[in-house]
Amino acid sequence: METDKQNSLLRIRRGRDLVAFLLSLLIALIVWGVMKLSASYRSLFHYQVEISSPMEGRVLKSVSKVPLTVRGTSSGFYLLRHKYSSRNQSNVLRFRVNPSALKPVEGKEDVFFLRSSLLMERTSEMLEGSVSIEEIVDDTLLFTIPRSFQKKVPVCLKTDITFAPQYMLVDRISLKPDSVLVSGQASLVENIDSVFTAKVSGRSVNSSLQGAVEIERIPGVEMSQTETVYLLKVGRYVERTLEADVEARNVPQGARMVLIPSSVKITFREEYGSKKQLVPTDFAVFADYVQGLEAESGKVKVQIGNLPQGVLHLSVEPAFVDRIIME
Repeated sequence: METDKQNSLLRIRRGRDLVAFLLSLLIALIVWGVMKLSASYRSLFHYQVEISSPMEGRVLKSVSKVPLTVRGTSSGFYLLRHKYSSRNQSNVLRFRVNPSALKPVEGKEDVFFLRSSLLMERTSEMLEGSVSIEEIVDDTLLFTIPRSFQKKVPVCLKTDITFAPQYMLVDRISLKPDSVLVSGQASLVENIDSVFTAKVSGRSVNSSLQGAVEIERIPGVEMSQTETVYLLKVGRYVERTLEADVEARNVPQGARMVLIPSSVKITFREEYGSKKQLVPTDFAVFADYVQGLEAESGKVKVQIGNLPQGVLHLSVEPAFVDRIIME
């Protein structure tokens, strides 16, 4: 019995010693790793170069055909980070370049070259603290800068809004600006009919909404504005229903158009607190003789000749009535 107890204690002690050994080994490996990664190493570093150059009649931005290769020294930590970033293409250096520095490549349309030496000073500034640059390996960088196409398109506000009971938009959505100039390669710009904003959201809204919202970017396309200011005028409404006679219009002399039914139900919403009480004749409900004559179905559309001020929404029932034309 005593022997079993001693053996059990021995196994526990050995287990504790093994855990302590593994923990010490792990700490030693971590310390060694930190020391190795903190050391400086000489290597080659590769960066994509994006330039912004206001060349007349051409797109503003372009990315080099091949990366810029730099020889220099950095810590092991940066080397690891740089290697990982190269895989997801996030190693990008961005420069604003004077158009005079870009020279056309003979025999190649829209291709320009830039002497890498012109970027040496700014590259050193950008990488200061990360890489100590010895030299830029590449002599020149090539860029494709196609001709630019430009047109004006409307801005569309994306919304996800619900209103409190008896509240709604009481005016058109206001956007400033309500249109932008888009420019880029013709193949991209020609198919753009409008641009959209980020989504504006709201729940149980009972007052006007106003603010600035970003315009969604389109890859490869430049826009004259990056955001727009919106105003959504929200107000309270009341809903009413009226019975209105339908007038036959544009009936030539000697002809007659009988409408069945001769009256329709108008359901409309108007701003709460409206001073004037609307009556059926305020809406000027009618059906057009020419449309009725041309309609093969024997029905003609009911139209509203006048939408009174303050009316926010309107529906007519029935929307079409039967017509009998007598000449």
